[in-house]
Amino acid sequence: MSGALSSWFHMKLFLNWLIFLFLFSLSYSSNGPDVEGEALIEILSALNDSNKRVTDWNSHFVSPCFSWSHVTCKDGNVVSLSLVSNGFSGTLSPSIAKLKFLVSLDLHDNNLFGELPYSLGSILHLQSLNLAHNNFEGAIPSTWGQLSNLKHLSTTQFTSSCKNPRWLTTQFSISSTNLDGSPPNSLSPPLTLCGSSSDSMGA
Repeated sequence: MSGALSSWFHMKLFLNWLIFLFLFSLSYSSNGPDVEGEALIEILSALNDSNKRVTDWNSHFVSPCFSWSHVTCKDGNVVSLSLVSNGFSGTLSPSIAKLKFLVSLDLHDNNLFGELPYSLGSILHLQSLNLAHNNFEGAIPSTWGQLSNLKHLSTTQFTSSCKNPRWLTTQFSISSTNLDGSPPNSLSPPLTLCGSSSDSMGA
């Protein structure tokens, strides 16, 4: 009799555990794959991971904060994305702006190309941005002037001559800003903002 009770007790614990896992998955699925998870999938697609370096990002897995590589989360939100030296040969998707709680973005040492997304300027929590050693071109978007929390910016290989927009030389220490691969010895005269027709008109 005691053996039957023991078996029933263990069975009950097992059933309760299954119910807990089911409810737990429902709590995630009600919010997921969530905007951030979908954004990361879109970002990876645009980056063109032809070498299949990132294999554990799954659009059917409810939350990127659960076990996705290269992602750091805090309070259920993605705060850091580091995809360094992965041989990506695509572009940076505007979907990056969906990661609204992002504090650090590091994509250096890849083969990314194209213009930088204006939408990066809407990630107001961003403190560190490293896009160095890629093949981006064009001016630094004026919308990046909204990044009031930005403390470190590293970019290289810009073809535009407009490299030090006014907000960049006044918003934070130029010594922490790397625009040509190394800290500049002196500041250029303040320039007008880059990246929009209104800027070029002196607005």
